[in-house]
Amino acid sequence: MKNSALLHLWFEEVWNKDNLDIVDELLDPDVIFNGALDAVVSPGVDYKEVVTAMKALLDQIKVTVTHSIEDGDLAMVRVRVDALDSSHRRKLDFTGQMLVRVRNGRFFEFYSNFDYLRMFEQLGQIPTDALPVCLTGERLVWVE
Repeated sequence: MKNSALLHLWFEEVWNKDNLDIVDELLDPDVIFNGALDAVVSPGVDYKEVVTAMKALLDQIKVTVTHSIEDGDLAMVRVRVDALDSSHRRKLDFTGQMLVRVRNGRFFEFYSNFDYLRMFEQLGQIPTDALPVCLTGERLVWVE
């Protein structure tokens, strides 16, 4: 199977079909994670827990691969994520990219970059104008 096809399989099975059994099949035991979730996804952390946490926030997730490329043991995809929030009141759409290095048919290096800022804005967890405000140099301050 081509390396880019492994990524297609990953998104279809793990995210669209909720098949968490395939996680162990596709991740090398020594996988190295890089990306916005580094503090959450690390050696010893079960990736299935991360999927479960995301699925607690998002419902009816549909991940569509819009672009894919590969070069040797590397493969990269750009995806679009469509979902509903857990209350089904808000529609969400955001994009992401994932680059992987494949070794022996499994993901050995995992570089993930998703637009979590947009996702959390759409979930109502941060203001919808968070990025423009941050670009001014102002700080977002939460008041209880």
